[in-house]
Amino acid sequence: MPRAHADVVDEIEQMALGKYGGLPHWGKNRNFAFDGVIARYPKANKFLKVKNMYYPDGLFSSEWTDQVLGVNGTPNIIKKRCAIEGLCVCSDDLHCAPEQGYFCRPGKVYTNARFCSSTEEY
Repeated sequence: MPRAHADVVDEIEQMALGKYGGLPHWGKNRNFAFDGVIARYPKANKFLKVKNMYYPDGLFSSEWTDQVLGVNGTPNIIKKRCAIEGLCVCSDDLHCAPEQGYFCRPGKVYTNARFCSSTEEY
């Protein structure tokens, strides 16, 4: 049952962010939690303006921070097993690990949540 607790955590995390509009912790959450989150900060444009003014060469930026801030791309990386790795929320079984018995399933309480679960656990 190694993923059983992960299923619960994934659903709670998605509920907190999606249903209740929570904000991810910048140092603790996985990539998928940051998709579109910059729009929840009313002064984000002011921050980006000041950031670009003082650091026009992106000295303190990285590919990840640019994705999270919406400057370049998205923090979601859609690929095989991306949901298992925390890079996306699954929308297809391929985002999990179907070859190992993990499939994309809806949340049990928050049905808009999607997480990888084995058929035995679901």
